[in-house]
Amino acid sequence: MLVRLGIPWIEEVLPKGFPANTSTLVSGPGGSGKPLIGYIFASGWLKNGGAVVFLLTSTTVEYLQNTMRLLGASLERYRRRVFFVELDPTIEGIELLSDNHIRANFVKPNVWDEAIALGSVYLSNSHPPLGTMVVGSALNLLFFSPTYGRAIHEKIKGALSVDKTKTYFLTVNTDVFRDMVEELEKVADNLMFSRMEKPMRLFLRVERVKGAPFERKEIEVPLSKEILEEIRKEAERGKKNLIPAIKKL
Repeated sequence: MLVRLGIPWIEEVLPKGFPANTSTLVSGPGGSGKPLIGYIFASGWLKNGGAVVFLLTSTTVEYLQNTMRLLGASLERYRRRVFFVELDPTIEGIELLSDNHIRANFVKPNVWDEAIALGSVYLSNSHPPLGTMVVGSALNLLFFSPTYGRAIHEKIKGALSVDKTKTYFLTVNTDVFRDMVEELEKVADNLMFSRMEKPMRLFLRVERVKGAPFERKEIEVPLSKEILEEIRKEAERGKKNLIPAIKKL
């Protein structure tokens, strides 16, 4: 099924729509706006009746809500169709914060499965016609774990290549673990590359899309300098706090 997300610049590169129940990987250097691209696709998904599990690696729910509001998608309107999973590498498994918000140590592959399963069960109650999209950013940070890094990499690779019960939209940073990132790039159904150009201009190039026509050209994502700068700062804050904790696992 192809979904028209109703976002002009996306429709320019995906003129017939975005394919549901496929996996998308956005790859690019640090600070190149990858989480924002995932949030924009998620906003179009929600506006068309879909549900979203947000895997928050280096940002908070409050930051996500503020960013989505700036993108024209107030998450309060979609409360029954969003589920938040905040990474916490200092806990053993999962902590329930509310009916649609958990903390989870999804560096561990079994916790990754449990967290997404909890989100899927919660969201199934709203009977979303498009099904569930799983949006996750900066996932290569998980690879810093000496115990679980390779195992969670295999788990993410399986999500991209095997699981077609959901629509995955994941982003990775090419600055570290380049060989592991390349493995993910090879197995994703849809592959996109982002880059940032001074002064704070975000560009996206679509490399391949499964089952849908696309324009193989680079396009500028129309976002303000303020939004792009804020996502960069948030990502840097997240890395400083998270990487030492993940390295202890």
